[in-house]
Amino acid sequence: MRAVALPITVAVTLMAIPLLSLSPASAAPAQLYGKSVVITWSEERQQKIVGEETMRNVSRSAEFSVYISDQGRPFSRMRYSFGSKRGALRTGNRDAVGGEGGGNRKVTFSGNTMNVTMRMGSGGARNIVVNLAGDSCSAQVIAGKEEGASQIRTKSMVTGNQLEIVSIKTGGASCRIQSGNVFGN
Repeated sequence: MRAVALPITVAVTLMAIPLLSLSPASAAPAQLYGKSVVITWSEERQQKIVGEETMRNVSRSAEFSVYISDQGRPFSRMRYSFGSKRGALRTGNRDAVGGEGGGNRKVTFSGNTMNVTMRMGSGGARNIVVNLAGDSCSAQVIAGKEEGASQIRTKSMVTGNQLEIVSIKTGGASCRIQSGNVFGN
């Protein structure tokens, strides 16, 4: 009975993600101006490259970073990494400024909560909720298929391959706030 409840909860949550991005964005809390928020987590996926027959179980490390400028504008980067068969670390990322990027990523604030919504190609989405408390934070990351979708079809940030993902599980989310621009300068 409990195993059935989890997918229903995730489906309901992911169904609400597009609605969250329609609400007007509030300004970032003033205490975040000139600071960066970095969220890390792991993903376990069942996926294949489009055109291949065999599904594979893969593990990925993920990091979402956002810098809030002195004017309150968010600059963000989504990064994935994994170890190759030869042991080398492979990484790939995508950057976005404010609401730019075709609407695939939204960073909004409500009081001391930062909400990030990201489409994952077609058929999937990710939601990151960050609770801000002074110079510390906690985060929850949810990713999965949209209601009624049999798979997520997306382009890998690391390899550029088109992927079909049939299941995705996130875990181990952590969060930190640091002074300055995490992207340099």
